[in-house]
Amino acid sequence: MPPQQLKNIGMATNLRWKAARVLRGLTQLQLADLVGRKEIEISRLETGRAQPEPHLKRRIAEILQKPAFEIFDS
Repeated sequence: MPPQQLKNIGMATNLRWKAARVLRGLTQLQLADLVGRKEIEISRLETGRAQPEPHLKRRIAEILQKPAFEIFDS
């Protein structure tokens, strides 16, 4: 897959994640508190500068009340 398509896939994940967080009425700081992370870590994850571990994906999906596959690509 060309690099631009890969980037677009990541962007779609980031937008889904942010949309789910906003729909739940949570800020990055609030989500960070709920998962036991720092706000900057959530920001990096949400913008695609870092990738969450599988257990963190599950926890975030649980908090956002969405199946993990609806938020994350993998």
